Amino acid sequence: MASHILINKLVVVGHEKNYSVNFNKGVNIIYGDSATGKSSILNLIDYLLGAKKFDLYPEIEASGKYAALDVELNAIRYTIKRDIFNSKNPIEVYPCRFENVDNYACKKYLPSFVDSPQFPGLDYFSNFLLDSLDLPKVKLKEAPTKDDSKLVRLSFRDIFKYCYVDQDALGSKGFLKSENYALQTKNKEVFKYIFNALDSNISNLEGVLSEKTSERKTIDKKYQMVAEFLRESEFESVHTLDNNVDKIDDQIKEIKLQINSLNKTSVSDYEIFNIIKEELKNIALKRREYIQQSQDKKLKVEKFTRLKNDYINDINKFKASISASNIIGKISIEKEICPICDNELNVSLAKERFTIDDKEKIAHEVNLLKRRVRDTESIIFKTKEDWEDINVQLKKLDEVESEALNVQEKNTKELTAPYLAERDIYTTKLGELIQKRKDFVNRLKVRNQHKHLSTSIKSLDVSILKLKDDIELLRKSAPSMSSVLSELADNLYAYLKFVKIKSPSDISYDSTSFAAKVRGIEYSNLTSGGLRTIVCIGYLCSLLEASLYAQLNYPSFLMIDTVGKYLGKTKNQSYKITKTQREADNLEAVSDPSKYKNIYEFIIELSEKFENQDRTCQIILVDNDVPDHIVKDLSGFIVAHYSSEKLNGLPVGFIDDVNIEV
Repeated sequence: MASHILINKLVVVGHEKNYSVNFNKGVNIIYGDSATGKSSILNLIDYLLGAKKFDLYPEIEASGKYAALDVELNAIRYTIKRDIFNSKNPIEVYPCRFENVDNYACKKYLPSFVDSPQFPGLDYFSNFLLDSLDLPKVKLKEAPTKDDSKLVRLSFRDIFKYCYVDQDALGSKGFLKSENYALQTKNKEVFKYIFNALDSNISNLEGVLSEKTSERKTIDKKYQMVAEFLRESEFESVHTLDNNVDKIDDQIKEIKLQINSLNKTSVSDYEIFNIIKEELKNIALKRREYIQQSQDKKLKVEKFTRLKNDYINDINKFKASISASNIIGKISIEKEICPICDNELNVSLAKERFTIDDKEKIAHEVNLLKRRVRDTESIIFKTKEDWEDINVQLKKLDEVESEALNVQEKNTKELTAPYLAERDIYTTKLGELIQKRKDFVNRLKVRNQHKHLSTSIKSLDVSILKLKDDIELLRKSAPSMSSVLSELADNLYAYLKFVKIKSPSDISYDSTSFAAKVRGIEYSNLTSGGLRTIVCIGYLCSLLEASLYAQLNYPSFLMIDTVGKYLGKTKNQSYKITKTQREADNLEAVSDPSKYKNIYEFIIELSEKFENQDRTCQIILVDNDVPDHIVKDLSGFIVAHYSSEKLNGLPVGFIDDVNIEV
C-alpha cells in the first residue's frame, strides 16, 4: 500500500467551546486577511505531527486548552492529542475519530528521541508515525563516503521537510539548503531514502522485516490471550455493548423525564423539607457566585494578555527610538535660521527647555517594561489556575446539591404524598442504570482495545508483505539517482511549462545537491523571488507526482503556506524585496494573474490524477487572498475563509470569539 496522510479535522479544545477546521481529500484552500490565524492552522498540524514547538498566538493562549488532530494514516483512523503549552509532555494517540475518544484508551509517546525519567518506558512518536505509514525505520550515515561513519536515526520529521513549507521558507534562497554541513548531508541522505536509493536500504529493510515479524508474533499472542479471557468472562460483542449502552441511555432519559414531572408536582410543608430547600437555594446562589467569578477570571486573563502586548509594543517603540538616535547622531550646537520666522534657532537653548532622555534611561525603561511583562505573565498563569479551581468548586457544588436532593427525598418519603415514594423508586433505578452504563462502557473500552489489536495485526501483515515486496524489488533493480533526478526534472519541466514561465529551458536537478535548476541556474541563485516561489512549489509537486507512479517512502501529503508569495496578487504584498529582485520579478512577469491561476490549476489537476488512479493524496494551501477572478473556480476547494472586518458574515479568524489586540 502507498503511504498517505489524510487529515479529517483539526481541533483546538477551548475553555468554553471548540475551534475546528474540517478537511477533505485532494486540494484544501484556506485564505483571508493577514493576522486571522491561517498560518496557525498549518503550524498546529505540523506541531501535532511531531514538530518540536508551537509558537502560541495570544488568541490561542487565552482560549485554548489543548489541540487534537483527527487523521487517517494509511486508511487507519487516529486522533492525536497534544498539550500546546508544554511541548515536552507525552503525545496521546487514540485509535478512533475525535468524537469517540472518551470510549477508547490512549497510548502515549515521547515527542522526541530523548528519554524522560518522568515518563519511563514510552516509545517515540516518530516511531509510531513511521510504523503507521509503513515507512522503514533506518539509520543514516553522517558521512556516507566513510565506512566507519557514525549512524544517526532517521526521524519522521526528516521526511516531513518535503511535505510542508512555511511562509518564511517558501521562495527563500535557503529552502532545503541548510548552512549546517552535517544537516545538509543528512537532507541529501533523506532524499535518497525517499526514493529507495540508499546503498544500505536492503540490509535495513531486512532488519525492519525481522522486527515487524517479531512484533506481529507478540501482538498475536497478546490478542489470543485477551480473546480467551473475554470468552471465559462471557464478554458481549462490541455491537451488543453499543446497543446496550444506547438502550440504557434511552431508559435514563425516560426516568429523568418521570422524575422531572414528579418534581414539578411535589410539595412538602415539613420543617426538614424547608431546611433542605433553603440549602438548595443557598447552593444556587453560591453557583451564581462561582459562575460570576469564573467570568471575571476569564476577563482578567484577556485584560492582562492585552496589557502584556501593550508592554511588548512599548519595548519595541523604545528600541526603535534608540535605533533612531543612533542613526541621527548628536544634535548640532550650531545656530540655524527658522524657515518660517527667519529668527535664529539655538539648539542648546532648546535642550535646556525640553527634557531629552539619554540611552541609559531608555534602557532602564525597557528593563522595567520587561519585568512588567514577566509580572503580567505570572498574573495570567495564576489567574488561569484560579479559574480552574473555581470550575473544580463548581463541580463539587454540583455533588453537594445532588447529595442534598437525595437527603430531601429520603427524609420526605414517608411524610409526603405517595408520589414521592414513586420518585424515590425512580431515583434508585436511575442510580442503578448509571452504574450499569459505566460497567458497559468499561467493557466497551476493553472490546475496542482488543479490536485495535486485531487492526494492528492486519496493519503489520500489510507492512510485512510490503517490506518483502520492497526487498525483492530493490534486489532486482535498485534505482539510480541519475534516473530519479531525470524523472523529477521531467515533472518540473511539465509544471513550469503549464504555469507558462518565460523560457522554461535547461531544467534539471543537480546531481550533488539534488537542487532544482532552471535555465541551468541553481534554485538558490535565481534572482527573482517570484520565480523562486514558482520553482519551489514545482519542486514539491514534482516529488508528490513521483509518488503516484513509484513506490516511495513518502506520504503523499503537502502543505504550502502563502502560495502567492512574491507573485504580486490583487493586494499589496507585505514582503520587502530589493530593487534587483523587483527588476527580476518584472522581467519574469511573475505578477501576471494567469501564472497564479495556472499554479492552482496544476495542483488541482495533480490531485485529480491521484483520484483517477484510486490513490489518496491531500494538499493544504494557505494564501492571504485569492484574486476575485479565480475565486469562483476555486470555491469548491475552500475549507476556511476569514475576514478581520467580518465582511459578508465571515468569521474574524480561526479563534473567532476572543478580542485581544496583538
